[in-house]
Amino acid sequence: MHTVIIVEDEVEVAHLVAQYLFSTNRYKVIGMASDINTARSLLGAITPDLLLLDVYLPDGNGLNLLAELRSQGISSEVVLLTAAKEVQILEKAMQLGVFDFLVKPVLLSRLDQALSRFESRQLKLSATEELTQSVVDAFMEVPTGATKAATRLPKGVDQLTLQKIREVFDAKPQDKLTAQMVGEKLGVSRSTARRYLEFLLECNELAADQSYGSIGRPERCYHRVR
Repeated sequence: MHTVIIVEDEVEVAHLVAQYLFSTNRYKVIGMASDINTARSLLGAITPDLLLLDVYLPDGNGLNLLAELRSQGISSEVVLLTAAKEVQILEKAMQLGVFDFLVKPVLLSRLDQALSRFESRQLKLSATEELTQSVVDAFMEVPTGATKAATRLPKGVDQLTLQKIREVFDAKPQDKLTAQMVGEKLGVSRSTARRYLEFLLECNELAADQSYGSIGRPERCYHRVR
């Protein structure tokens, strides 16, 4: 169970977030503060896994408090909960290692996304024994071929057909299929199927081997990357 401290001067917001964290059964709120001085004392005594921090507090700025914590070697993950909308606030937050920024009024669905990101980061760190580029990319959320494919599709490739082709290979990942075979399964032409298959090949989701038919004509056979 992940430990959390909430530093937030709006009682309603603090209680809403605390109740949501409790409902997940994955988080334990070990402290709450509504001002800098209380937060400083609390964080001097216990270090949480996750700190939910407001920026504008009655007796100071939450980011200045965070800078103090970082200088003391406190490395808790931080999510900002704030009504501040200045770009400079975001820039400073990123410099201090804040990994997410929730603008009030806080949406619980967006809070849940932040928590999912936090849990994913924690899992990646705990499972990592050796630092490699792929580990760094995963932790820093650098887009891979698969995520690029989902967000930036070339002309002539649509998401629906692409997903259907993925499902063909997901059903039997050991199969090697030609463009003709995939086209027949989906009811599209061989050339259309090949266009999608080559796109997935470029994104490193599929690999291809050269195969020779009965008349010696070479043809690509596509399969899931193993």
